[in-house]
Amino acid sequence: MTYLLAAAGLTILRKMGVDNPAGLVAARLDKYGDRCPQPSQVPELHAAEVLGGRLGARVGLELVATDTPESVAAARLILLCARVSGAAEPLGFYTVKRFAPGDYQGVAEFLRLAVERLRAAGGGYVSITSGFNLQVVYLALAGWLAGAKVIYVDEGGNLFEVPHVEICRLPHELGGAAAEGDQ
Repeated sequence: MTYLLAAAGLTILRKMGVDNPAGLVAARLDKYGDRCPQPSQVPELHAAEVLGGRLGARVGLELVATDTPESVAAARLILLCARVSGAAEPLGFYTVKRFAPGDYQGVAEFLRLAVERLRAAGGGYVSITSGFNLQVVYLALAGWLAGAKVIYVDEGGNLFEVPHVEICRLPHELGGAAAEGDQ
């Protein structure tokens, strides 16, 4: 199974007509299964479906969410719809507390957890399809640090690998490779 890590975007809430996401954080979601939109309408599912088709392999989807009710509800619904539609094997989600602009502890935790998950999966893929936001920027960085492939899938279903360009040498503790003389 191919591992894919993505940020839980909020598109699913709008597509499913969810007005009160806080009410879904701990609720049973079984009754929402018949309201799932087509995978092509949900960026996280679209990326998983296109990647699986390209590789000819089943995709396991894990999501990262912030600790807001909207993000947690979105993650739960995306995974439900992944299961119902068969677009991906839902692997679950994890939350990052205090992830906000200017909160360096939250950002550091976000990066640390994403890099750990990706390394444990042997690299895999990172989707930045859920839109341009801070989560996506840091997920791309985590993907490059962990040796994962960073991908973007456009609305037409075209898959693009975002190339990693090394700007500077990173310390080994942050994922940098050892210099020739350091071995």
